Amino acid sequence: MQRLQEILGEYAQSGAARFHMPGHKGRGMGGFFSDELIGCDVTELSFSDDLHAPEAALLRLQQSCATIYGASHSFLLVNGSTSGLHAMMLSLPEGSELIVGRDSHRAVFAGAALAGHKCRYLLPEYEPLHGVWGVVTAKSLKKALEAAPAKAVLVTSPTYYGFCADLKALSEVAHSYGALLFVDAAHGAHFPFSASLPEGPAPYADAWVVSAHKTLNALGQAALLHINSTMKEFALSRALSLVQTSSPSYLLLLSLDWACYTARLNNVWTKAASACEALAEDISALAGLKTLPRSLIGTAGIIDIDKTRLVIDVSGRSTTGYAAKLYLEAHNIFVEMAGERHLVCICTPSDDPGWYKMLLESLSALPNGSILRASNPEPFSVNEQILSLREAMLGKAEMCPLSDCSGRIAAQAVGIYPPGIPLWVPGECIHHENLAYLLEQQAKGASLFGVNKGSVAVVG
Repeated sequence: MQRLQEILGEYAQSGAARFHMPGHKGRGMGGFFSDELIGCDVTELSFSDDLHAPEAALLRLQQSCATIYGASHSFLLVNGSTSGLHAMMLSLPEGSELIVGRDSHRAVFAGAALAGHKCRYLLPEYEPLHGVWGVVTAKSLKKALEAAPAKAVLVTSPTYYGFCADLKALSEVAHSYGALLFVDAAHGAHFPFSASLPEGPAPYADAWVVSAHKTLNALGQAALLHINSTMKEFALSRALSLVQTSSPSYLLLLSLDWACYTARLNNVWTKAASACEALAEDISALAGLKTLPRSLIGTAGIIDIDKTRLVIDVSGRSTTGYAAKLYLEAHNIFVEMAGERHLVCICTPSDDPGWYKMLLESLSALPNGSILRASNPEPFSVNEQILSLREAMLGKAEMCPLSDCSGRIAAQAVGIYPPGIPLWVPGECIHHENLAYLLEQQAKGASLFGVNKGSVAVVG
């Protein structure tokens, strides 16, 4: 049977008269896109299948992805993992009680609000020696479930730092209390393709998402939602129809096909993991620099670490990750993100080996700063929950200058990347200490989320 790539490629070369969408007709992009590529951008035709009711090429691609990821069923996502997370939330009965990691993506809070769910939060463990947040632990989950039941639990694994939670233990605890386990594995799309990489969620999660575009050869927004037999395919399909476009980009779908095909060739991910490990060793040999060691496994709930996620601690140069990021950009090197102490780099088989040399040489020349020590970790003073997520996110709201928002009720999650843990979530009263920390980090160059032109959304 033909793959989607072959079917669309044949149509692009067929010279067919196209009296259908999209309007570029496979030839009207002015040379910006190649005719071969743009010719594959079609709509639902007799041969191209229907994303919302797949029966042919797209169904075969779903089945192939399910086999690769060890799922009972896989759904193709063109609205990113965000749509998969929303579908998870919407597949549950309205008003369900959930336990979610405080480090969850903002899409989790939005999905819970849309579905009318109530959330309780678990902080990941903190590892003070290296100044990093780990993962949610089974111990903290058990304590939360003993206090009150929940319909589902959602955790993030792997994290932006490549830290993996003990999903086996989390699954055992969740299921023993009658809760489903959902996993945001957006950063782990590549895990099935090498024994050198961590184990994926398949044996333990009831549903999970992976963002193919984050690490595989897929275009932005291309992602996958996987479920196991404990979940009803119809319920997820119905939920996805609410949050996915009815006009999916076939270029995104084509890139999912291509990504899963190429990731299995020539042990590319094993080679990438080895190359990244070697680069990490070379960086750690530089004065004042080090990469996060594998000895972190066993601390802060971390059970494994993605070898292709390069996290560089620059604090030994008395500088910040923010300053180091700007320095590297001045040398035409762009990293995924920066924290007060760290740079986060994503390595894949698509890397040019010359980039590793560029990074190593620029880091070697990274100038010393004047920072004596990094700040303490984010304080996470307890914010009082005044309104539900739904009331806060879908009710009346207004924009308030960030510096003036202390004491207001949040209408949107706000925090710092990294680590991506909201200092306040919708419905919480904004605590003065959390605001002070946010402003301090912003002044140092931190990247904030939930802040728009210096203002944040608060309940009106």
